[in-house]
Amino acid sequence: MRTLIGRIAAALAGLALLAPLPLGAADEIYRWYDKDGNVYYTQQPPPPGALRAPPAPAPNTPPPSPAAEPRPERAAPRIAPATPAEPATPTVRTPSSTTPPAAANTPPPAPTARTPSSISAPAAAKTPPDAPIARTPSSTTPPVAAKTPPDAPTARTPSSTTPPAAAKTPPDAPTARTPSSTTPPAVVKTPADAERPEDTTTSLARGLEAYGRGDYAETVAIIRPLAERGDPTAQSRLAALYERGAGVEQDFSEAARWYRKAAEAGDALAQQSLGSMLGEGRGVAHDDAEAIVWWTRAAEHGVAAAQTSLGNAYYAGAGVGKDDIAALQWWRKAAVQGFPPAQERLAFAYAHGVGLERSDKQAMFWYRSAAEQGLAPAQVELAERYRRGSKPDTLTESVRWYRIAAAQGYPPAQHGLAGAYALGAGVKQDYAEAARLYRQAAEQGYAPAQKALAGLYLKGEGVPKSRDEAERWMRRATDGAEPTPAAPPSPVAR
Repeated sequence: MRTLIGRIAAALAGLALLAPLPLGAADEIYRWYDKDGNVYYTQQPPPPGALRAPPAPAPNTPPPSPAAEPRPERAAPRIAPATPAEPATPTVRTPSSTTPPAAANTPPPAPTARTPSSISAPAAAKTPPDAPIARTPSSTTPPVAAKTPPDAPTARTPSSTTPPAAAKTPPDAPTARTPSSTTPPAVVKTPADAERPEDTTTSLARGLEAYGRGDYAETVAIIRPLAERGDPTAQSRLAALYERGAGVEQDFSEAARWYRKAAEAGDALAQQSLGSMLGEGRGVAHDDAEAIVWWTRAAEHGVAAAQTSLGNAYYAGAGVGKDDIAALQWWRKAAVQGFPPAQERLAFAYAHGVGLERSDKQAMFWYRSAAEQGLAPAQVELAERYRRGSKPDTLTESVRWYRIAAAQGYPPAQHGLAGAYALGAGVKQDYAEAARLYRQAAEQGYAPAQKALAGLYLKGEGVPKSRDEAERWMRRATDGAEPTPAAPPSPVAR
């Protein structure tokens, strides 16, 4: 007992808390808030305009464009490979070698043949921040499709070259060639190929519309038949329903099974989700190495969540060799797409010099970008940085970000805001409000808040003085008793 009390006293030795405000009995006090979020306790009813709860935080301003962020001096390796130039010359020479008189007229087609290749090359150079490997084939294929119409030139050449022949056989040639070359493919291919994808797309749209209005039973009824017929998109959606327990009983094993089917069929989102389940050991055996395989496939198709997970794996050396430069490269690819978790990781890299030179300015830029999109960890980091400024305006800004993150139920934010009330930093000092916030975080298993709450009970600050309660909370903090169950993965992080 003496040892435990000694630990409590030691934990409190570093707290510079001021004396509590005198409070009356609980049933004689009115608690109310002003428009700035300060809380008051009075024995008279609150004045007109008083608030019963803290005011809502100020609306967030849109994040600054990531494109304005200067690039670091150390370029990350393994950026997109150069796109090979397309052989436009042979297609231009062929007609000129066949019809010498037309060679003089051929140059106009030559620029048009070269124009797609010259335009697509710069576009491929601008694309790497998103998904270099996934976009390279797509940027190469369209020019090939555009060049394939050597049918059009050959159709034009005879018409322009042999007008007499066209005049000699008008009844047969036009009627024989036009329908045979145009009509049969359209009649044969359109019904066979277009009906099935159109039905699948329509059914998927109806399933997602049912999901949006909360009719999960209808969603499953629509999606399952498509998934069982082998549609990868439907398989991925059905897996997500099993993962979240929407319309079906939550079953991580069944979710992993459907994710694998869709991932093996090439669905990039399913590849990302399967990698996450492998990395977390949910529904399948934990396997970092296989998670890297699926994350890499999804990341190469531009999935920002997979790029972020891959960067985290390289930074931690989980399933792959530790490589800060590779981690930075993948974080940046996802961050420039506007993905908040990747922006928070890139800010961390700038703050701690991971793979590049440290820069507080760049760290603040990326932390704010993620915070203004609602990411609680970034909001807390931003609040901590403002708190270290120790100026009235920065302390007020710190409290604002703590308050925004605490409203999401994030324990570190509740702990930070409680500390501000306990010390009177940026808000009016209020131990009762501090105790309330410490308890919210402590009941979620956050050890720093459990220790702080034990200290308040030991001193009787904001709560009745109680050694038993102080010992209970200190024991939970030191022994790790009653851990909070892990929360399901956030849809934002996935």
